[in-house]
Order: sequence, then C-alpha cells, then structure tokens
Amino acid sequence: MIALRLSPSISITLGLVSLTMLMFFLLDRVVGVVPDDHAQAREIREQVSTNLALQLGALIQSGNDRLLEETLLGVQNRSEDIISLAVRQKNGELLAQSGHHQKFWSAPPDGKSTLTHVQIPVYLRNEKWGSIEISFRSLASGGLLAFMKSPSVALPASILFFGSFLYYLYLRRVLNHLDPTQVIPNRVNTALDTLTEGVMIVDNQDNILLVNEGFKKLHPGAQTVMLGSKITQLKWLNLPVIQQLSMLPWKYVLTEEKALHQILVKIPQDDHDVRVVSLNAAPVRDSQGKVRGCLVTFSDVTEREKMNQKLRRTLRRLQDSQDKIEKQNKALQHLANYDQLTGIYNRRAFFEYGEQQLQLCVQTHIPLVCIMCDIDHFKRINDNYGHPVGDSAITVVTGQISRNIRQNDVLGRYGGEEFCVVLPGISRLKGIEIAERMRTSIEKNAGKGVRSVDGLKITSSFGMTLLTSPRQTLAELIELADQALYLSKESGRNCISVFTANDEAPENVSAGARSGRFDDTCSGSHVSEGHDFKD
Repeated sequence: MIALRLSPSISITLGLVSLTMLMFFLLDRVVGVVPDDHAQAREIREQVSTNLALQLGALIQSGNDRLLEETLLGVQNRSEDIISLAVRQKNGELLAQSGHHQKFWSAPPDGKSTLTHVQIPVYLRNEKWGSIEISFRSLASGGLLAFMKSPSVALPASILFFGSFLYYLYLRRVLNHLDPTQVIPNRVNTALDTLTEGVMIVDNQDNILLVNEGFKKLHPGAQTVMLGSKITQLKWLNLPVIQQLSMLPWKYVLTEEKALHQILVKIPQDDHDVRVVSLNAAPVRDSQGKVRGCLVTFSDVTEREKMNQKLRRTLRRLQDSQDKIEKQNKALQHLANYDQLTGIYNRRAFFEYGEQQLQLCVQTHIPLVCIMCDIDHFKRINDNYGHPVGDSAITVVTGQISRNIRQNDVLGRYGGEEFCVVLPGISRLKGIEIAERMRTSIEKNAGKGVRSVDGLKITSSFGMTLLTSPRQTLAELIELADQALYLSKESGRNCISVFTANDEAPENVSAGARSGRFDDTCSGSHVSEGHDFKD
C-alpha cells in the first residue's frame, strides 16, 4: 500500500482549516457567529433603499421623467431581490414604475415599511412631494440557491474553501521567508532608518520587504505601507512614475538585471504640492548571483530643483536681455556706421574701413585709388525743386556710384553732396576708367531716377588720387583727391581730374588729347596714361 505523502504546506493547511472550522462551530454555539437571515436581509435592504432614494431623488429634482423610468428599470434588472419599483406623487398618481408594480405592491400598514414593501417619502422645498415604493422578494421563495446563499451555509463553506486556499498561500510564503539567508536583521533596519534618503526593498514578486523612515516621509500614503504588501498598491508612487517614465524602475531592474541611477520623479502631495525625488534602483542578488529583489532609494531634491528652476529662469531672462542688448548694439552700430539717407558708410565709418584697406594695400604692396565725387550745382537743385528732390538726387547718385564699384571697395558719404571711394588693388588707368564709368552713369541715369521732376539733369565732378608712398594717410589721400575735385569744378564740372603727391598740380583727364597732352576743358572721355603705384 502506497502511503500518500503531503507537503508540509498542505499538511499544515489541513490542520489549520480543521481547527478553524472547529472553533467556528463552537463559537456559533456559544455566541452565535452566523447572523440572522432576516436581520441581515433587513440591513441590506435598508442600505439599498437609502442609496436608491438618493439617486432617484436627484432625478426627480431634475424633472427628467424618461431617465427616471429608465433608471427604475435598470435597477430592477440588476437586482434579483427587487421585483418592482415606482415613484408615486402625493396625489397617488404614479410618475414612473417598473416590473408590474401595481401587481406586487401592497401599501404597508400605518405607512411603515416592511421587509418586503419599503416606502420612502420624498420632500421638495420642505414639503412632501411623494414617495418611492420598492417591492422585495420574500426570503422564503429562493429555493435551493437561496438556501446555499444563506449565511448559515455560505459562511462555513467559504471558510472551508477560502481558508484552505489562503492558508496554503500564506504558509508557502512564510516557509519561504524562514530561510535565514533572506531575513533582514533588525540592526540593518535600524541603520537604514538613520539615512535621510528613502529606502525600499522589493522582491521579484513585487512584495515590499522593507521601507525605512525616510521612505515614509515621501508621501502621507507611505506612512501606512505594510511589509509584505504589493508595491502595486502604492498608487501615489506607481501612477506618477508610469506617467513620467513610461516604466516602473524596479520592474526594469528585476527584468533586465541592470541598475538605474538618478531618475527624477515628481510625486504629487495631498496638499497639491509636488515633491521631486532622485530615484536609484539596483538589483539584490543572493549568494549564487541570482536576482532576488530590488533596492530602491529616493533622495529628496525638491529644494535643489526649485533653485535650479529659479536659476534657469534667471538665465533665460539674462539671455533675453543679452539678445536685446545685441540687437540694440547692432542697431546702434548701424546708426553709427551708415548714413541714414543713402545707406552707405558715413564719414566716421568711411575713415575707419578706408584706413584698413589703405594699411592692407601698404602691407601687400598693391596700388590703391581714392576718388572724390561732388554733385554739380546741387544748391541750385535744392533751391529750385526743394530739399526732398535734393535728397532723391543724392540717393540716385549713390546708387549709380555703387553699381560701378566692387564689394570690397569702400564708399562713404563725405558730407552733403560729396562722396568718397577707396578702391584697393586698382591702378591709375583702371581708376580713371572706373571714375569715367561713374561720371557717365550719373550723367545718363541720375536725372531720370528722380521721378518727381521731369527732365532734371544731374552731373557730378570727380577728383582722383593714388597711393604713392607707404607713409601716406587716408586723410592725405582725401586732401589730394579734393584738390583734384576742385580742378574739375574750376574746369567746367562733369569731368575727372587726377592729382598725386608726385604731381606739381592736378591734371584733368576727361578732355581729348591735343599734341600729346591733356586739354583743360571738361568734355570727351579720353583716358591718358599716368602714374602707377610705387612703394
């Protein structure tokens, strides 16, 4: 005969269940553990009636009769104990009903509710409006199913079934934790309580094995954490972590067997405040290296994050201020460097950038040309047509000059109707050619560009000089070009004259050649040979 050998968990479970059933029946004999069916039914029906009265009272006040009747029908369909319901007005008229209420309803004597017929008065504006009537089934009409549901049968059977199941699960866990290698000594708990950080240890079944005092300060709900409970029950912790990280760090550690460090999590508090914690999680291994749980630490960094937020806001404001300052500096730089009317360099900026080009030409031993330009009879234009036309003339002449120079050439408004151009890398002949193109372009197109005056004729006179010595300054070149410009003015205007430091006097180069020399008149467009740059 083979003996049936039960595991320790099952054997102890059977013994505990037997003792529990014996104690139950003894207590029932002595003090009556099993409740009275009628008393229990009365309590349940009172509770159901009260809840139903609150729900229907709100619907009666809203005046939605259709929804009221649908609610009555829905309540009856969901409850096997209710056979009919009705809402009766004070005048006796039924406002809504379900389940053939007239057939099953019998008004209780003296208006007092019974176990099968419940009448609940309804008041509106401190006056009786009507009543809610509920017909319940008789307790004796349930048959075998009702007998099985009665407390005298269901309670012992439930203790036997669920007691066996729960005892078995509990004993398996207890016997598992009786392993000395898995017990957390009290001295460890005491040491962890001295830490300011919150500490929690969970096993690979999500059971909480340890929490220290620092953890209990994270949230009011942490004060009631029970050892052995599931971490999934901590809604105040799980919900914000899932929303912010899309994962549970302890789940990740137990699954991937990898540690996580310095994960910021915001934990909402009951007072609508937010606590920011830095979360670290690491696997806990046994002597064989198998992961048996997870150690989670929580460092409160709320104040640090608040300071960081203030610092970030301050930095943003500083950056905004810096951007505004840079924008204003650019605007001021533009105002300081450019002429508002023409958009070219003003006199100060022209000297700055022109001097840079001059020094570059001296260092690299390349030629440089400086040209002065003046609008002829500009005062007459202002006097005859007004200053707006004069401003238009200056703008148009600026455009004609700009079209005939390169990007690296320096053009500036020297003053009034005078302009000055520095042309690096340009020889004498090329400089005269460029000046002639400017003069011709102005003569042909400038007058047409002033559209407010028909037939306006605009011409300009030019004076040019060349860099002939590395010791020359831009001011000296401008002075020489201005003397050449004076010759053009004296020679009838609308012409070009050249004067360098090596010349005894300015030379007009716009006239035609006669007997191998330049004429003094300012007509024609012949360009003569002249001085090249010499170091």
